[in-house]
Amino acid sequence: MHHDGYWRDLLTFDWDFRTLHGVSEVESWLRHTVDATTPRNFLLEGEPWAGAIGDHSETLEFFFGFETNVALGRGFVRLVADPNPLEAPKAFTILTTMRELKAFPEAVGRNRLREDMRVSSRGLENWLDQRNATRKFRHKDPDVIIIGAGQSGLMMAARLGQLNISTLVVDKSERIGDVWRKRYHSLKLHNEICMNHFPYMPFPDTWPVFLPKDKLADWFEFYAESMELNVWTSTSFLGGEYVHSNKRWTVRLRLADGNIKTMRPRHVIMAMGVSGIPNIPALKGMEEFGGTILHSSGDSDDLDVKGKSVVVVGAGTSGHDIAQNLHLRGADVTMLQRSSVTVVSLEPSSVRAYEMYRRNEGVRPIADTDLMTGSVPYDLLARLHRPLSRQMAEEDKELLAGLMKVGFLLDNGEDDTGYFLKLLRSQSGYYLNVGASDLIIQGKIKLKVGVEIERLTKNKVMFSDGSPVNADILVLATGYQPLQEAVRAMFGDDMADRVGPIWGIGADGELRNMYARTAQEGFFVVGGGFPAARAYSHYTALLIKADLEGFLPPQPRRRKLVRRQGAPNPSHWNAPEIQRSLPHA
Repeated sequence: MHHDGYWRDLLTFDWDFRTLHGVSEVESWLRHTVDATTPRNFLLEGEPWAGAIGDHSETLEFFFGFETNVALGRGFVRLVADPNPLEAPKAFTILTTMRELKAFPEAVGRNRLREDMRVSSRGLENWLDQRNATRKFRHKDPDVIIIGAGQSGLMMAARLGQLNISTLVVDKSERIGDVWRKRYHSLKLHNEICMNHFPYMPFPDTWPVFLPKDKLADWFEFYAESMELNVWTSTSFLGGEYVHSNKRWTVRLRLADGNIKTMRPRHVIMAMGVSGIPNIPALKGMEEFGGTILHSSGDSDDLDVKGKSVVVVGAGTSGHDIAQNLHLRGADVTMLQRSSVTVVSLEPSSVRAYEMYRRNEGVRPIADTDLMTGSVPYDLLARLHRPLSRQMAEEDKELLAGLMKVGFLLDNGEDDTGYFLKLLRSQSGYYLNVGASDLIIQGKIKLKVGVEIERLTKNKVMFSDGSPVNADILVLATGYQPLQEAVRAMFGDDMADRVGPIWGIGADGELRNMYARTAQEGFFVVGGGFPAARAYSHYTALLIKADLEGFLPPQPRRRKLVRRQGAPNPSHWNAPEIQRSLPHA
């Protein structure tokens, strides 16, 4: 193994997500895990191929299969040349993953369900009768309840269904897909279709590169019906308690008809994205304002904005998109930017972060690309994105110069890693330009920078520098509270404190409390973008299946691993420093 190498393991050796860096760290971990799992029968898959990563301009890359006592595994390796030409190539990245439980393969392909029609035809019920009865859960409780029918919840339910795990998804919206359908009118996904496919059912080859929200919303409904997912809409999750004596939850649901139903699943999965509860600041004078105050998570499409003054508070993705949408509908828009933001062009810059998906679309199965992507741990990803983000800045120099000229505050991430690491760490503080930046540069969206709202008066916003601006509508694109607060709201303080922070990269080099087991038995959190939901829902489903079948060991205590220290302080692209930061200056 290369002295600077990484080994990432997803469930294979200790039912956890692990990132190990350096030979000694890997050796220490293997000494604690290999004897219990007995990995064996390592076999190369196909032919290796040439590649590159970071400073290593030549790599030899390949997939391999293996097995342990309970599972079939799959892995991916990148070999790099040793500095000593007499030495053999060394492994720079190793990924090992649990592909399936030997005793419980997914019901797909050759393992798909097969009914003997000579037997089933003796009954009076056909498939539709059975399907309707299953989704109602009148005589049994599900093994798993998933809160939220967005992409994470639906993909999770599909994974569980193929392992024959009884699952119910509940969502407060009226229709499946409303999480996208009811967002602002002009919304499209900002990343390309190549990375956003669903498990088992990829999008049609005829679909556009950037998916419109309503097309995506309708796909959610189609996917749920096609995958036979049990979804109760107009249903609110009221709360739940875990009963240790029987290892079940007692949860309460308010149904569409207003009745309260109590159910006792073995597992609860919170699939509400990673945004949590809207963060709505308490502003002085809100009762005096007289105009409309709306959070960015609300529905702005029905507002009559033509000829009206609108202040959008916040300069992240939602703030930009809403400001652009309202301007196009005839509003006089002012954006309040309170802190610096990372801005990159949609093309060519932003796509470089997922170039692997673009390059492999139609060439490899997306599951292969997910493994190749997952083989780069977050620590290494940050190292790779420092030079990549500078390349993006060079490509976007005209855009960035135009924004700075009008006073827009720019940065390149807390450690010069650009927008993509911001996405992984906080899902905030960046914007992929689909037109709003151009409107700001042209002065068509006005800009107020570096101040706070002092108070609201009658149809006015007073800023902390003493200046006012007229406002008929105030849109608060002020983000969301940490997802831990959503746990607190639904399950109480004790459980929220026990689970701890959710999302963001932890000291162990993995996302905190996402898809893996949490400190609360029987509780999982899933969320994030489409690629994460597709790839990591697979591992969550395996964890739950192993638990239901009785061979998942108790939650292990994490051994503290020594991590490398020393991230630089935040850097801001303000006017004096731009010459040192951007190559064009």
